[in-house]
Amino acid sequence: MTDSRAKSTIGALSPSRRHMEHVTVYTALSVPAAASHPTISCLQWTEDGQLLFATKAAVYILTPDLGVGYGSPAVSKGSRHRDGGPYSNAHGWFRTILEPDRRTFHHWPNDSQEWDSLVTGSLDISIKSIAASPSFLTAEAGCVLAIISTNLELSLWCSLKDQLAGQWVQLQDATPFLKSLAVMKEDSHLQQTLQAQVLCSSWSRQPDLGGAPSVICDNSLLALGNKAGSVLLLRFTDEHETGRHLEHVRTVDICEQWITHLTWLPWTRIGPNQSEAFLVYGASDGSVGLVKVTRAHRAGSNDASYPGTLIPTTDVALLKSSICDFEDRDITGLACIGLPNTRPVVVILRPGVVQLWKETHTNNLWSGLRSFALRRQCILRGSSALYPTSGLLYAPKHDAIVLSLFDGSFHAIYGISTSPAVDALQDSQPSLGLSSSDLSSMSRTVFLQTEGGTVPHAEMNRISGMTSFGDFPTVAWTHEKSTPSDFSYKHEAKHNSTLVVARLGDDESDDDVLKMVTKIISEAKAFSGIAPIYALYPLLFCLGRDGVLTRLHSRLLLDLRSSVEDGSAAITTAPLPSNPSSDNHQWFCESITNHLFGSDSLLQLRLKLATADFCWRSATGKDVQGEFGALAQVLLSAISHRVLRALVRHVDLVAHSLTQDDTPFVLRVVIQCMLPGAPPELSAEAQNLANKITASYPTGSDAPGSLQEKCPACGVEVPLDDITTAVCSNKHRWARCSITSFILSTTKVRTCLGCRRKAFLPPVQLRNQEEGEQDQMMDVDASGDSAAEAPGSERLSPAECGWVVKELLKAVRRCLFCGNRFVTLI
Repeated sequence: MTDSRAKSTIGALSPSRRHMEHVTVYTALSVPAAASHPTISCLQWTEDGQLLFATKAAVYILTPDLGVGYGSPAVSKGSRHRDGGPYSNAHGWFRTILEPDRRTFHHWPNDSQEWDSLVTGSLDISIKSIAASPSFLTAEAGCVLAIISTNLELSLWCSLKDQLAGQWVQLQDATPFLKSLAVMKEDSHLQQTLQAQVLCSSWSRQPDLGGAPSVICDNSLLALGNKAGSVLLLRFTDEHETGRHLEHVRTVDICEQWITHLTWLPWTRIGPNQSEAFLVYGASDGSVGLVKVTRAHRAGSNDASYPGTLIPTTDVALLKSSICDFEDRDITGLACIGLPNTRPVVVILRPGVVQLWKETHTNNLWSGLRSFALRRQCILRGSSALYPTSGLLYAPKHDAIVLSLFDGSFHAIYGISTSPAVDALQDSQPSLGLSSSDLSSMSRTVFLQTEGGTVPHAEMNRISGMTSFGDFPTVAWTHEKSTPSDFSYKHEAKHNSTLVVARLGDDESDDDVLKMVTKIISEAKAFSGIAPIYALYPLLFCLGRDGVLTRLHSRLLLDLRSSVEDGSAAITTAPLPSNPSSDNHQWFCESITNHLFGSDSLLQLRLKLATADFCWRSATGKDVQGEFGALAQVLLSAISHRVLRALVRHVDLVAHSLTQDDTPFVLRVVIQCMLPGAPPELSAEAQNLANKITASYPTGSDAPGSLQEKCPACGVEVPLDDITTAVCSNKHRWARCSITSFILSTTKVRTCLGCRRKAFLPPVQLRNQEEGEQDQMMDVDASGDSAAEAPGSERLSPAECGWVVKELLKAVRRCLFCGNRFVTLI
């Protein structure tokens, strides 16, 4: 280090100076924006594997480029050390921006003139908080963001085409909906206004309701806290008939104080098709309490011969016993830490104090409420333990909670599952390297490394958000240069934040990496809906470091070759009515979705395939690359056979409802089941299905349901020789749909983010896009002379013909092979 003042300061803070001289930095990405006010949710991950950074006027959506196969180059690596050269092992990022309108759409004085309804945030509207939903929530299998502005307005956002670099659109301005709910209660105008003014939000994860396979439907709940002292439980729906919007589930009246903070404890399965969770709330008087929420499934009211859709139900109970009563210190943050084999811990953040609470239980080594005073870290003269907390994470290996404050300091609390204490292990186990002073000094070192030129000693590295990047000690945070003693005004356009990903400790050992492989794959649960890329990114980040894959390839191959139970062999369903009906179509879509994406064993195979494919791309030696390539082919065949078995059995159950237009696709499925290497029992089932089809419909070359396709370029017949590529006699080459195996002769396709396979758009999504394009063309040609055809005129023949293909395209919202999301690039 060239700055002698910084070097002497760091050396005086910690006995472990070897950590402070240099810190490994993977990313130092400049974000030209003023950060939002510091909170523990200012920087957070979604279950789609994207990092959200809330600034004052926009949300930056960042996706790490780990070399999985996104295709296009990352937008920016943005990694330079203070001398101007690039960092080694720098990681690229895809970047897009969600920018809400900063105009005031809801003028609260029009609803109430009372002082209690005053909202000072309307003077300069910015982003107050963000809550990200679970993944697999929308028709595109993505997540939804619930954004609250400083004017206490709620809006919903999602990505429709390209989540990496495309536009995020507003789905709903939810404030009118909240106002309509408030009007239903016979209260005063003031109370109705306070009911609609939202202060905080928290979106639960998906509960485990049991069953094999898991039922793929949304059971998550969005909780909103308002100024009337109530908590609203809402559910997001995405249906073609009614659109994308929120539905009201329950309203829980808590107290007469504002509900300022909310967080969910993990769901616990308490019976068949039933789970419960606790919602923790924090009020403006400093009190913290619990609401018990039970989520269950009950059978629908359809005829007994039809396996009807399960209907979700919700029960709510406000617990009389609270975590803590009135406190003279306000709550600045509320979080939950899930612990293995014991009850979760509730973390209550106040200025200078951290409180931990655990429910009384026989397996707990401690319970009740404990308080810990934070110690000032003397990295600067202006440092203080009273700064607001800007980040929180749990380090399982150290059994510690790590906090970051707005002044750039870090703080650690150890023994979370056994006996919490602040820096209690520093003297007895200094090798952990996780003391508060060490972490604070390393964060200061990173600040000096990433900022060019000489940094004045009085300049503070204000951290506005912090979270983990994979597993600790790799941490991501955002900092900005600031001089507390300088009171001059700084224009918003001059603010510049820096996203940093750095390692605040030693690398994982080889054994730790292998344990991570086993843990991620064995503990994968399909009901959660988490994208495979998000589950794997800590592992891929470790395997991407220099030399790790070379050392571990033989042991990694052994772990990835371990067998996975074939859950598709036990596919059974209830009998269907003999008459063809739309209910059969709905059942087919829902059931095939559950079996293709609700199977834990199929998810484990997809995780193994993604890992093997990553290793094949990253391996340097040809022999090692060949071994991983051969393993990936074995895993790909296993996935394909299980998908085919699910298709054969579902089509067989609805064989009486098939039409002539369905035969091309069904016969393609049969042919794939007859290919060399297919299990004999799968081939036998496919042959029985083929006999049923040929007995009902002709299959000659001139029949409407034949396998022959025409080349889109020259019109000659194209044989079905390859299920991935079509080549005619004139050497015209076409890609085939990865779902239906039909020729992709249209630009209206979707592309998998992970493996780059392509597929047709579902008819509903195709129609929506055509309607949007038609509206744009009509706007351009306002004179009415537009020659554009009506929406839906472009047919995906023959993919639009049979109802089985329509329902299958609708059901397959993620890639059949790697399980990741599709994007529409054109």
